[in-house]
Order: sequence, then C-alpha cells, then structure tokens
Amino acid sequence: MKARRVGFLPRLYAFVYLCINYGLDPISAGAYVMGALGISAGFAGYKFIRCKYEECCDSQWIDLKSSDLEQDFTHNLFGQHLVKANVPKALLRHVLNAQPKKALVMSFHGWTGSGKNHVSQMIAKHLFKKGAESQFHHLYIGTRDFPHEEEVNKYRAQLRKEIEEATQKCDRSLFIFDEVDKIPPGVLDTLKPYIDYHKNLHGVVYRKNIFIFLSNTGGNNITRVALKFWSDGKNREDIALKDVEHIITGGSYNEPGGLRHSEIVRSALIDHYIPFLPLEKKHVKMCAASELRRRGLKTDSATVNRIADQLLYEPADLYSKFGCKKIAHKVDLFGYEEF
Repeated sequence: MKARRVGFLPRLYAFVYLCINYGLDPISAGAYVMGALGISAGFAGYKFIRCKYEECCDSQWIDLKSSDLEQDFTHNLFGQHLVKANVPKALLRHVLNAQPKKALVMSFHGWTGSGKNHVSQMIAKHLFKKGAESQFHHLYIGTRDFPHEEEVNKYRAQLRKEIEEATQKCDRSLFIFDEVDKIPPGVLDTLKPYIDYHKNLHGVVYRKNIFIFLSNTGGNNITRVALKFWSDGKNREDIALKDVEHIITGGSYNEPGGLRHSEIVRSALIDHYIPFLPLEKKHVKMCAASELRRRGLKTDSATVNRIADQLLYEPADLYSKFGCKKIAHKVDLFGYEEF
C-alpha cells in the first residue's frame, strides 16, 4: 500500500466533517485527523528507510545513465557500430518517458560470440543499481527453461504467471530471453498482451517494462551483407540499419526458432531489430587486449596476436567463427608469460 501525502484542504475537510456529522469537539476531531496523518507518514517513513537498504522499484535502485552505458560500449564492445548507435538511444527514450505507449522490445541477432549476451548484461548493469543481481532482472534461457516442444502450453502458462507477478512487483522490469532460436514456436506468443499497445491489463501497467530477445537467427544473412561490403571495398562502418533490418525480420519469422510464424513478429511488436556483425580478427585482438587488461596481464602485440591466432576464422580467414566467446579461455592458456 502506497502512502500518500495529504494536503491542507483534505485535512480541513476531514476536520469539519467530523465536527458536523459526529458531534466531535474540535480538539477530538483534530486529534483524530492528526493521528491518521501520523499513520500515513509512518508508512512513508518506513518505506523510505527500508528502500535505503533493500532494493525497491524506485529511482534509488533503477536509474539508467545512458552516458555510462555509452562509455562502457566504447571501451568494452568492439566492431558493433550499429549497436552503439541505436541501443542506448532506444533505452533512454523509453526510460525517460513516464507514459510509454508500449513496453520496449528489442531483438538482438548475430553469430555466436558477437556480443549479444555481453550487451544485455551491460544494460542490466547500467539500468539497475544491483546490475544483473537485481530482483527486477529476469533471464530466460531457451535450452534451460523451455527444453521440450511438447510442453509449450505448460511454458506459456508459467511464463504468463511470472510476467504478471514480476510486473506487479515492479513495472520497470527487464526480461531477457537468450537462445530464442532454440525456444519452441508458440511459447513467446504468450508475451503479446504484455508488449502490445494496452493502457493496462486488469489494472496493471506493463508499458514500462523492457524485453530483449537474443538469437542466432539471421546471423548468416548478416554475415553475407558484411562480406558483400568488404568485397566491394566499402567500409564496415558504412553498413546501415536499413541494409540488414529487413533480412533479420524475415529470418525471425521464417527460420526455425521461438519467433517462427510468431504473432509478435506479424503484429510488428518488436520495436528494434539490432544486428550484431561478425567480428574480424582486429576486433578479436581488441577483445583479447581488454581481457588481458582486466586481469592485469601484459597487453603487448605478441601476446595479443598469440591469443587471436588460436581462434578459427571464416570465410577466407576473415571473420571469427565464434566471435570473442572463447577469448577468456584462450587467455587462460596463452596469456601468461611462460608462453
């Protein structure tokens, strides 16, 4: 129950009402009104103190600083100019809007290791004071949470229950669905009411929530676009969102996975399709140097090159097959001086 600040006129009305209708003397009526106000103030004070030490759904604990997110992207995200240009902007505009028309829905697409998970965790880190440990951050993994196609109805019912309970607890919740390409078709359609243009559902507002889908779907088509730019002698940074967004949308709807023939896609409820480009060797070297710095190890070119050379690249030795996903393990093996 939320405590409300009671203004002068309501207090005066209550005072007069008690005197006239219940024959209370002014002193007794005043004591009654002030007692009620004291209880209300007590609730407000209790919540204020509690929320200083325990996570609450308020600006003390949920406060996106887009400049910090952008800086994090600059220093720790490599080869993804489209992500840097679009994700912080979309997040900030949604969070600053006190009455958004719908929940923000973003779908991240690209090869394994291109940074989809990395970015989603950065978002949680900068949205919540407790980062990914926040009780308002909800992570679903396709192979863990929705492993059996024959249990779609069970998953839909469970997901519906969890979305509703989470939003009643906090209407600024973050829901991340990883391995969307491995989620049985039909499961994610249960999200439709919660991400559609509804003012509220049974009195609960879902429009402030954020939903992020992570998928390998469309990764090969994104790579073909990047490869075409490279073979034509064009800069990678010249690839625009319009060059790839349509092929991601088509791939999401037609390729196997959680969004195949989905009502969510058909109803245009995904606000932003974000492509993650395949990473070149120079980007892998940046990842390696970043991981070495994080561990306080040497970042000389010989060490960085040795680590980058352990990964597989295709086609034509151009793109890392697994992006930067295996960098941490390669640093374990090849990042120390004895090599």
